[in-house]
Amino acid sequence: MPYSRMPVVKMHLTAAAASLHAEACETGGKLPANMERIAHLVDDALREADREAPTDVSEQLPDDSASP
Repeated sequence: MPYSRMPVVKMHLTAAAASLHAEACETGGKLPANMERIAHLVDDALREADREAPTDVSEQLPDDSASP
């Protein structure tokens, strides 16, 4: 299995989300519009990173197919 950078990517996205959350707390929950958009993008990226990669099962045979 090749080395995956995904754990590092998730760590950086999580740090960005935490920083944006801290900024929102400091400003009474009101972020500038551009930071609000960034926060949504970071949230979307984290959700996507948590999704499992699809597995191609089109060429896999069922276990019982090996029996005559």
